[in-house]
Amino acid sequence: MRQAATAQKSRREYHKHGDSYRQRLLKERGIDAIDGRTRAGKWRRYALKKKGGKSCLVDTKEKIEAGTFSLWRALHLRDFIVEDARQRGTPINKRRRELPRVNEQHDTLYNQWERINDELELGKEMDLARRYQLEQLQSKGGKP
Repeated sequence: MRQAATAQKSRREYHKHGDSYRQRLLKERGIDAIDGRTRAGKWRRYALKKKGGKSCLVDTKEKIEAGTFSLWRALHLRDFIVEDARQRGTPINKRRRELPRVNEQHDTLYNQWERINDELELGKEMDLARRYQLEQLQSKGGKP
């Protein structure tokens, strides 16, 4: 007599963040794969406008494209991290008690974008509160 087969385990549920797919898409389509309505696309338009539009230097355009790509990937990875944390109930891996590796990828990409943004001197503009604070310091004779 044959014994009954044990119940099979269901497939392991995991989700990929799709970053390899995005990289391949960008290689195929070029920078046009990034929609101009996204935050990365808007940053690209802003950066090009600040640096002279279509007449800006080629190396500046390449820096802007690299920054756009880094920001685009960082934002998509951030969305993946948030969705993953919602499903798990916590951003930390409960078994290993550490953050998933995708967080390191996000940090690297975001730091890369910040470095490019600083090199292009695009983040130097102050908000209204900071401008007011500096005016107050200067009127009192203090240094900024």
